[in-house]
Amino acid sequence: MMAVGMESLFSIFGTWWSVALPLLLFAIEILGIVTAFHAIRQVRTSQAAVAWGVGLVALPILIVPMYWLVGRNRFSGYRDAIRDVERQHQTSVAAVCHELITGSNVGNPSAVSPVAVLADVLDTPLSDGNQVRLLVDGAQFLAELLRLISTAEKYVYAEFYVIRDDDMGNQFANALCARARAGCTVRLLYDEVGSLKLSARYLLRLRAAGVDVHAFNTRQGWANRFQLNFRNHRKLLVVDGRRAIVGGLNIGDEYLGRLSWATRWRDTAIAADGPVARKVQAVFASDYYWARRDDLPEADWSVNTPASETAASGAEPEDCSAEAAVCATGPSDQRERATMMFAAVAGASRQRLWISTPYLVPNATCINALSMARARGVDVRILIPSKPDQWLVFLAGFYYEALLESIGISVYRYTDGFLHQKCVLADDQLVLIGSTNLDNRSLHLNFELMLAVCERELIRDVTLMLEQDFSQATKGNVDDDRLLPWYIRIGTVIARLFSPVL
Repeated sequence: MMAVGMESLFSIFGTWWSVALPLLLFAIEILGIVTAFHAIRQVRTSQAAVAWGVGLVALPILIVPMYWLVGRNRFSGYRDAIRDVERQHQTSVAAVCHELITGSNVGNPSAVSPVAVLADVLDTPLSDGNQVRLLVDGAQFLAELLRLISTAEKYVYAEFYVIRDDDMGNQFANALCARARAGCTVRLLYDEVGSLKLSARYLLRLRAAGVDVHAFNTRQGWANRFQLNFRNHRKLLVVDGRRAIVGGLNIGDEYLGRLSWATRWRDTAIAADGPVARKVQAVFASDYYWARRDDLPEADWSVNTPASETAASGAEPEDCSAEAAVCATGPSDQRERATMMFAAVAGASRQRLWISTPYLVPNATCINALSMARARGVDVRILIPSKPDQWLVFLAGFYYEALLESIGISVYRYTDGFLHQKCVLADDQLVLIGSTNLDNRSLHLNFELMLAVCERELIRDVTLMLEQDFSQATKGNVDDDRLLPWYIRIGTVIARLFSPVL
């Protein structure tokens, strides 16, 4: 009797499953097709749209959840957050917009220098009367970071992609806590993915001292809830709205070269005093508006003329001659502003264009801009690492290295440690230093920050620095695949397929 009952149960279950399974697979395929249409409409590049579209239709059961986790390129809600804050704090938001935005599509006929052309293209204002200092590698960066924090009289704003609970991280925390206990307002933002390993103990210690610390929280809002692909990759410090640091270094011992696989962490930052610090402050304010939906009531947005700031500091006019522009880009931009930044600098170059980047996965627009510069006779060189910290992007770089070499652009691999610096030198007129890599993630998915500067002494220092870096680099013969190990050749092919979505 029981056997008959079991046979009947299996018969009913088998009949139900034979109907339900095809319906489920059909529904998944329909979902894949619908999602493919969404990808074709929303993904920024045609290559990425094709890659996602084919995968979503051919293998929807795996690719659909992957797409909704990492596939979107548009970041939702960032501009809405600023508008939310504006309803209650119109003066502060107006100050931020004044510091970061000029009129769109206006054009400046007098824009002839590379920095003016760049500011014109990005619709961002120029700032003159600044003092700038080059910070080479982690030791100089940390020393200047701690010094500036210790000089704060009213407030400190800091924002980093990675913060570690280690020796460097504790020095940083000690400095922030000391200023908070001294009565300064201290605010800190960090990226929750980049700082995934940051301990709760570290955060509690900061908050106990009075530091206002928050994750940037890119997954905030229903449209971003399941997105893991966006990052706030910016690294900045602002003190009293008058002094700032921007660069490629985060807070962690590896940035001091304390790695088993790399004896040196090659990186660069720039310290700036003067009006441009308020523009860096405006970048922090925008990110804070998103993270907290709140104002920065202590922020000083007063506009001093370069002459008055020079007189107040006791410096001679020629000591405050740096003209600068803040290049803040991200996935909330209506235009491809990170790509436009590289293309504008390439287009404005006449003698040389030297680029240092840890990741080389340029899009078609950047490749064409570099190719056009080389066709005009510009000395285009790119410096990349010889050691990987991210294997997939590292392997994809071999393909683009060969492609760029084929059009006459020299690619060098740095051998004295791990190269992490993001630096661009155009002729003898422009330097860009900051967080933006020449790869798909920085161009499309990350919130990034570069500081563009025209200043004679800084350009001289950067030139000497890059000449030294190139002297410690080698040119690989990527034209002959036989010279590469077999695993590099196979990995490069696979990584190349994923490069549109890296």
